[in-house]
Amino acid sequence: MAIARDEADDCRVPKPSADLAETAYLRNGYRAILRILIAEEALASETCTCLLDQFTWDQALDALPRFQTSDNPRLPFKVLDLYAKADALEAHVAEVCAE
Repeated sequence: MAIARDEADDCRVPKPSADLAETAYLRNGYRAILRILIAEEALASETCTCLLDQFTWDQALDALPRFQTSDNPRLPFKVLDLYAKADALEAHVAEVCAE
């Protein structure tokens, strides 16, 4: 499933559509997972260019087991923890790219 871009920031992971998951909690978690995957790839490949075009929502869904903290299908992860990890990784990418 392709990612539709936000107009405000071409490289910011947009909010996923309601088709991705039935609740906002799950959609927000998948968004955070995708942010983490993109930041990890940027660090691994040592690139400072936008990698959003190289990722899909399906990759976030496929990565769920790595981030899953519960067997509850309605609350499979802790969104705030995922956001904190994504924020930290994105800050690290920005720091590395600023050098």
